[in-house]
Amino acid sequence: MAQMANLLTDRIGGRDVMQQCAIPADAPRVKTAERLLFNDAIAAAYHLALLERPYSDHVLWRAHRSVAGEMDAAAAFYSLRRPTIIFLIGDALGVDACLASGNMPDTAYVAHFPQHCRAVCRHYEQVQPALMHRMILSRAAFRGGSALAATVLTRKDLPALEALYKHESGFRADMHQFDQGRYAGIYAGDSLVAAAGTHFVSPQTSIAMIGNVATHPEHRGCGYGRAVVLGLLRMLFEQVRCVCLNVRENNAPAVKLYQTLGFSTHCTYYESLCATSAKAANSLLRAV
Repeated sequence: MAQMANLLTDRIGGRDVMQQCAIPADAPRVKTAERLLFNDAIAAAYHLALLERPYSDHVLWRAHRSVAGEMDAAAAFYSLRRPTIIFLIGDALGVDACLASGNMPDTAYVAHFPQHCRAVCRHYEQVQPALMHRMILSRAAFRGGSALAATVLTRKDLPALEALYKHESGFRADMHQFDQGRYAGIYAGDSLVAAAGTHFVSPQTSIAMIGNVATHPEHRGCGYGRAVVLGLLRMLFEQVRCVCLNVRENNAPAVKLYQTLGFSTHCTYYESLCATSAKAANSLLRAV
């Protein structure tokens, strides 16, 4: 925990590219960083993962301190993907101050908790906000098994994965995780019919986040989705103690599937495409 807190103060305090509130890497500031992010490491899972390489090289931070001098909010701007992804956490007024403290991307994908809705709407027009479940499963609770065997995907499988992901809006492989052998798939004949990927694996927190779970439309209802997730979980639980995933609240079949695997909802949050003007928001809406 102390190592991660030092990473936090190094990352947020070390650069002032986006006019963030600099946080000196001294003992009191380390403690406030711990309280903000380690108070609920699952809710803060992306923030913690973005402190680690290779993702930290593509993140700009803004942080807010309370009148007592404690870090009470943070915004992480992840620029490796387009549009920029903004991850928000902490006190609602502090988050508002983070968003107001510098230039904002014209368009962004924003992940935020319910208490941040007003702050996000003050700075952005939202396009199709989606309420999400963050679900968790511990290694100790994992009891999965399947007659269908998933395999680790490699570079030779990349064209097949990209073809499968064409059926899912916005799905793209994270090549760092892909090359680490953290994608699993199932073939039916020569066709990749299901795949599951990993957003990150954090050795520091022993948390992994899976995502981009897809089954070909013509092969749904055959157990492939369950099998491919189980295969990926077996791989990841060799490295971490806890696995998380995000799923839309209105995706009842997926929520039910994950519950049968032992996942439970830890918290809810929102994901939304956002734009700084109504015109740009309308353009985004036409594109989705």
